[in-house]
Amino acid sequence: MENSYSLRELSERIGAAVCGNGGRIVAGLSELNDCAPERLSFIESLKLACNLPENIAVVADEKNFPNGRDGLKVKSFRAAMAALLAIFEPRYPLPAGIARTAFVDPSAVVAPSAYVGPNCTVCAGARIGNGVRLIANVYVGPDAEVGDDSVLEPMAVLQRRTKVGARCLIHSCAVLGADGFGIIPGGPDGENVKVPQIGRVIVGDDVEIGAGTCVDRATIADTVVQNGTKVDNQVQIGHNCRVGKNCIIASQSGVAGSTTIEDGVVMGARSGLNGHIKVARGTQIAGMGIVMKNTKPGQVLSGHPATDHREDFRFKASLRRVPDLLKRLKKLEEAVAHEPLHAEKRD
Repeated sequence: MENSYSLRELSERIGAAVCGNGGRIVAGLSELNDCAPERLSFIESLKLACNLPENIAVVADEKNFPNGRDGLKVKSFRAAMAALLAIFEPRYPLPAGIARTAFVDPSAVVAPSAYVGPNCTVCAGARIGNGVRLIANVYVGPDAEVGDDSVLEPMAVLQRRTKVGARCLIHSCAVLGADGFGIIPGGPDGENVKVPQIGRVIVGDDVEIGAGTCVDRATIADTVVQNGTKVDNQVQIGHNCRVGKNCIIASQSGVAGSTTIEDGVVMGARSGLNGHIKVARGTQIAGMGIVMKNTKPGQVLSGHPATDHREDFRFKASLRRVPDLLKRLKKLEEAVAHEPLHAEKRD
């Protein structure tokens, strides 16, 4: 059930300026095509505001706020949107304690304020911190740890000795600590040899791991994802990788084993990293870009193999001209072929 706030209350919570009637009550947020007088609408441009009924309250940045409207004038539109969405996010409080259908090994430690939901399994030696929420059907393996106030959505899996920090969000069907893919190829006539992966996965604080994502445990030491990093759905992070702080890895991206990703790296959707390379601090990789070698700090890369984004853009633009150039070349060849040959005059 949504809560209601006055515009003045919301302005104080997100650091915005009130325009119009600060006592106006807001009961939620709305899209532009589904606006209602009791909800706030987000406006990114003055052009969009022109199509709204006059009785709609809006949120807009300082240069795009329409005159004569009730609403909130903000410095950063996207930051304000994030803050307001967090305020109006539906809450479903869960009780502390252990559900009747959950299994908790006697040697596991579960904080009294934690919640272990229906059909969850907490194995021997596991530690569940204060305020943790294991929603339902969650598996926490032997000697695994979950830090304070972290949430594991239904069917999330932490394999043995995996450590998750505080305030993390692990979405449904994510698997942390699965066996790393270590194989010695046997070739056409031999058998493939499996290399045991005896390490673990360590996840820092304030990390988000998307649904269906896999982070494999290391061969000997640790696969690491550091504080503040956000990983989208269906991402693969291979064994022995080290992912820095505050990185963003979008959906269906792949990171091959033993790769180091430094702080603040951004990977677009379906991008990939070759194994045993270092992606330097602040590197940005466009969607479907494939990085094959070490990068330099702050590079913006795209393409396969990934190169400087501007160079890649020029290369692709040139490729579009090839069919026309081939037609012109063919015409020139035909013209030359029909041109009469002139014998050289000799003295």
